[in-house]
Amino acid sequence: MDEGEFNRCCVAFGVEPGVTPEALERVYMKKSFALIRAGTADEREQFRALHERMAAYLRAHPPAPRLADGEAPAARGPVYQLPPPDSKQELLNPFSFDSRLVNLLALPLALAVAWLVNRSPLGFLLKGFHIWIHEFGHATVAWLTGKRALPLPIGWTNVEPEKSNFVYFGVLFLLGVLLVAGWKERKIWPILLAVAVAPLQFYMTWRLPEHRADLWLAFAGVGGEFYLSAALMALFYLQFPEKFKWNYCRYVCLFLGASSFLNIWTFWRAVQLGRESIPWGSMVAGEEDGGGDMNILRDDYRWSNHDIIGTYNHLGSACLVALAVVYAVFALRLDRVADRVFGAMWTE
Repeated sequence: MDEGEFNRCCVAFGVEPGVTPEALERVYMKKSFALIRAGTADEREQFRALHERMAAYLRAHPPAPRLADGEAPAARGPVYQLPPPDSKQELLNPFSFDSRLVNLLALPLALAVAWLVNRSPLGFLLKGFHIWIHEFGHATVAWLTGKRALPLPIGWTNVEPEKSNFVYFGVLFLLGVLLVAGWKERKIWPILLAVAVAPLQFYMTWRLPEHRADLWLAFAGVGGEFYLSAALMALFYLQFPEKFKWNYCRYVCLFLGASSFLNIWTFWRAVQLGRESIPWGSMVAGEEDGGGDMNILRDDYRWSNHDIIGTYNHLGSACLVALAVVYAVFALRLDRVADRVFGAMWTE
């Protein structure tokens, strides 16, 4: 890049030719954050490439010294202000995280459609996903306690009895990737998720007593059907790094989460009302299997029928309350407060 091309890039970037590397970085932060809110992936990529070329030029050709008053010439240069997006186009864009129409209607519609499908003959097509979420409930506890686990959609999760450093550091590495990707793209939710899960993983792997870990492992099958399903629905509203393609696949996860949650919530409500019985045994070995989740809670940890029924129903109610809070926050756009706070932190 020569000086003439650099000057043309400065015009496109919104800075003066005498910009310093520090001022260039500040403008990049502000505009990239604005593009995350309202730009496209192509615009963000083009802007990033332009920034890298200009930064490389400034490293090879340092700007003139600062003025006598200590202020860099570029400090008085223009700061990019992104034009407001087309409000109608934004409102009707199903892949936008800022569409109030999507935020208001997506969750209620997903729950309504899932309820109808579960009640229809097509409901049996979703049973495999419900079973798999149950097994992922077991697997997530196993992974968080540092154990190898393979959840299978046949009603079985193979869990190794010994802790594995590979599992612990593998999960920690993935959380680090999530955090770094979120930081680079100025998305706060993956950062908060990684920061919240990492200490929990440390405690459950290295501090949680083994008998308590086994209790959580048995509890988390049905428990996972509640909280993992609710999490899939809540995650619909959160922005993740572009490489995850979350703005597209979040609709599939929303529907599957809604279907699984309604299935398990209605079942345990029926158990509480006496219309269904506690599911003793296991799917693989039948009702006589003493190693079933409910059997372990009753026989090994002395949970009464009342404890089992009450705990799962309370968990379902807690998930509903949490989901209602998430829905209200994003439907009313209260999340923009967090966006402004963290946006200011990144652009300073």
